[in-house]
Amino acid sequence: MYCSTNKASRGFTFLVFIAIAALSLNVAHAKNMKKQNLTELMTHTDSILVGTVSKKTDGFQKGLPYTEITLDVAQSVKGTHGSSYTFRQFGLIEPKSMGNGRVNLMVTPAGWPTYSKGERVILFLHKPASETGFQTTAGLTQGKFMISGNDVANDINNESLFAGVKINSKLNPAQQDLIKQTGGAYKTDDFVSLVKTAVEEKWIETGVMTNEK
Repeated sequence: MYCSTNKASRGFTFLVFIAIAALSLNVAHAKNMKKQNLTELMTHTDSILVGTVSKKTDGFQKGLPYTEITLDVAQSVKGTHGSSYTFRQFGLIEPKSMGNGRVNLMVTPAGWPTYSKGERVILFLHKPASETGFQTTAGLTQGKFMISGNDVANDINNESLFAGVKINSKLNPAQQDLIKQTGGAYKTDDFVSLVKTAVEEKWIETGVMTNEK
């Protein structure tokens, strides 16, 4: 979306219309996003990373606005990654002046995750989009977990994260306590340990971890 003091050309107006339509659909999708449990998040996840946000910038890729996030990776729970991982998510950090009186207003859509430098996170990331390479978290804000001290929680305070999750495997006492929680912050080490075990032992692929919702 642009605000302009000049008359736009037909081609420019068409591109703006398409961008606004796409943004409106994304916002509507975010607002109607159902609560996803851990099985659903992991099913739609290509990479799971634990780390600290070290850099955040924005710009345009073939006319599409993006925010670029760089993560100092402490642990790759799923996927093979180096010590640093960078991805681009749709939307600018804030409105950006384009010159000639125009301002691009296509910021990160409402309901999508945002990032701050120095933030410690666990990210459940979708596979990059085939056309743009853009990437965001599964379940949007539900797939971004913020670490505070020894605890971790997503934007909805882990609500329904284990609702309907069935695990047909022997769990240690800490993991058993974890899956009994209906919400609220989890101990980070216990949560990461459970997810890592599920990935390494292919719980979802072999039917050990299922969704009973």
